[in-house]
Amino acid sequence: MPSTRAAFDRATLAFAIVLVAVTWLRIAILRVNGFELYFDEAQYWAWSRSFDWGYFSKPPLVAWVIAATTALFGDAEWAVRLGAPIGQAIAASALFALGRSMYGAWPGFWAGLGWLMLPGVFVSSGVISTDAVMLPFWALGMFALWRLTNTRAWAWAILLGVFVGVGTLAKYAMLYFFICAALAAWWVLPVREGLAKGRGIVAALTAAAIMAPNLVWNFQNGFATARHTASNARLDPGDLFNVDELIEFIGGQAGVIGPLLFLVLVWALWRAMGRTRSREDDFLLAFMLPALAFVTALSFLSRANANWVAVSYPAIVVWVTGLLFGSRGGRRLLVAATTVNLLLASAFAGVIALRPDLATQVKGVRETRGWAHAAREIAQRASAQPGDAPFTAVMVDDRALFFELNYYWRDAREGGAALPPLRMWRLHAEAGNSAEAVDPMRVEEGGRVLIVHMRGDYLPLIAADFTVFRRADHLSIPLGGDYARELDISVGEGFAPVARDEAFEERLRGRNER
Repeated sequence: MPSTRAAFDRATLAFAIVLVAVTWLRIAILRVNGFELYFDEAQYWAWSRSFDWGYFSKPPLVAWVIAATTALFGDAEWAVRLGAPIGQAIAASALFALGRSMYGAWPGFWAGLGWLMLPGVFVSSGVISTDAVMLPFWALGMFALWRLTNTRAWAWAILLGVFVGVGTLAKYAMLYFFICAALAAWWVLPVREGLAKGRGIVAALTAAAIMAPNLVWNFQNGFATARHTASNARLDPGDLFNVDELIEFIGGQAGVIGPLLFLVLVWALWRAMGRTRSREDDFLLAFMLPALAFVTALSFLSRANANWVAVSYPAIVVWVTGLLFGSRGGRRLLVAATTVNLLLASAFAGVIALRPDLATQVKGVRETRGWAHAAREIAQRASAQPGDAPFTAVMVDDRALFFELNYYWRDAREGGAALPPLRMWRLHAEAGNSAEAVDPMRVEEGGRVLIVHMRGDYLPLIAADFTVFRRADHLSIPLGGDYARELDISVGEGFAPVARDEAFEERLRGRNER
């Protein structure tokens, strides 16, 4: 193991200063950026209002984190997202510690800094997500396993189990850790020895004990979260072998870790083939390759989002840093890659701050705009008008709209506004999302319903579920530039949904095929 005495104190101090400065800046940006919540974030906020060991499509930790940050700082958007920059700061600290333990103090500094500067981490620090909550525990788990390898201390075995177990409560991708650890043990004798004599069993049992309540919750709820996770990777036999999806996925990796760092990674992987590798190389490759190989193949066979290999990024950053730091040219390349990533992040932030018209061209930016405006407009139409009977419910046909209204009506409801209950229309008999499962439209609330449509193709189907149905209004919510969110408003009376039986499903399939 490399000596760290010469630079340990300076490197640690330098990293601590950078970590605090970057994290403080990211929290400050959260407070002033004006971005409204993505619908996923609004959904997680809705879950955070009640404690549970699982939710419809995700394990519980992201909701718990939001419950903690909003309990301290209120329900503003920045407080909902506060766990993201804090989580990435923890991940960077763990990678600093791992890089320092493997390669020395200053490589550790550059590993931690490199993580903070990744374009994907820059974006992830501004959005509360399951990745932002899981990745700190993945990085801590890697560090704990490495320390267990070198010390054989039982405390590290217990901590390893804690980190893996808690990480799994954030996202099921954490289960890759078991595969990666097994591969590391196969390739690296000291890892096998560290897990021997019951230490690996204790770590596994500790993780299992932490995961058990979520497993019980899934059992009690028909394995809803597990089924949803599996459905994301479902293969379509009629649409296999997609070169365009593969190219898009690979290009996405360059966007997440930065173009120069991506090229270095490709070179490093090529260089590692057929060469004698160190135990550090094999350890980090074991935590990098399984997810990369599986999801890359999946992107070719079906589709895959760039972040589906997020668990590979911590090992990538530490491995590439360790390889480059060994030579003067490599250190220059490392500085250049980190600088490029910093410039990309700064340019993106500058465009958002100074040219919102250009930022609107980015779909992810548009998705954070216009929700509060839409909520106010719909609330105004949902209020009882003179001479009209009050609405018994507000029904929507899109889960994004459901959770955004639920969030942006919070202040009005707390202020005593007489808003009707918010309900989600079901297309199928079985709930397809959290809103349909928890707040479906109910017959007893169907006397007079304000209906908000985001999906125009559903409008005839919704009309068939009411005894009386009429189109009432149209809303065009400006999002900036030439973009707008188009919403149709209808009024339905006598909610009597058509039976969602096999005959209905057959008609629906025929309609979709036309």
